[in-house]
Amino acid sequence: MQRAITFVLLFNLCLRSLLYKTTVMLDGHFLHCGKNLMEALTMTISSNYSSVPDPRTSGIVSNPAAPLNNQQQKTLMLSRRVGYALLLLCLIDLLYVLLPPELLNPVWEYQTIGDLVKLVPVPLLAMMLIFYGDTALRSKPERLALRILSWATLAIGIIFLLLVPLTFTDAVRIHQFNNNQINTQVSQQRLQLDATRKQLEKASPEQLRSLVPTPDKNGNLPDVPNSPEQAKNQILNNLNRAKEQAEQQATQARSNLRQNLVKNTVKLVAESLIAGCFFIYIWTMTAWTRRKESYQYEAVRQSSLTSLPKLFRGLGTRSRRRL
Repeated sequence: MQRAITFVLLFNLCLRSLLYKTTVMLDGHFLHCGKNLMEALTMTISSNYSSVPDPRTSGIVSNPAAPLNNQQQKTLMLSRRVGYALLLLCLIDLLYVLLPPELLNPVWEYQTIGDLVKLVPVPLLAMMLIFYGDTALRSKPERLALRILSWATLAIGIIFLLLVPLTFTDAVRIHQFNNNQINTQVSQQRLQLDATRKQLEKASPEQLRSLVPTPDKNGNLPDVPNSPEQAKNQILNNLNRAKEQAEQQATQARSNLRQNLVKNTVKLVAESLIAGCFFIYIWTMTAWTRRKESYQYEAVRQSSLTSLPKLFRGLGTRSRRRL
């Protein structure tokens, strides 16, 4: 609008200077009034434009939003307080998850990463509620808190991205630990079976005869071998069958543990990447909290903490009046 008015003025003066070009004698020199007027106006306009800052480069943030009514202000403050409450609850859960720490323990680190990922929706919702409304109705302590929270989102996003390689490392270590534990159990079962086999091979005929069952009161015998040699062969066959079953169970356990570990690892890695990217996105979208120019059109809201002394003073005066 200002440029359009200036252009109209220049065009009008040019027409006047062309139509009414007069000369004036001043100190023995002929001066053209139209030319002098044009030069003076051009200098004035250039000086005015040089003093006006460019909003694209000066960092000035305009505030074209309409003022909020009383009910809208209450709703806005309620949403922000709910966000702060969710953030405090998330902080309590975070302390519960991290304490006591067991660093260099892959199982604890893996479980802790899973617990941290489960907490992500709460701080994301809290940040959305806290930063809602931008610069409207912000007190000076809250402005500082918003700046800290904005940088905290960047730090949290980087931490979640760094959890991705840690998750892979812990998964490999847990896989090795599971294999070692299964191998230990299988080796212990083999030792027990081999010890039983050796005792059976060293058994005397009388000990083998004791393995043959005696008839019951009705004179019936169960389906068992009748001779010591048959009893020995049957026990050896059972030992071999038990060894094969132990190997099959160990293979099945390794497969199940590997499958569950891979599924959980992929889940944790994907969720950590999404969480890290979203926290960094919040940091980029809250750049206005890190600029002082963002609040120049907003009035400073009185903090609720500063009103506490006045409240206590009012209570004291009321109590004195009653006395």
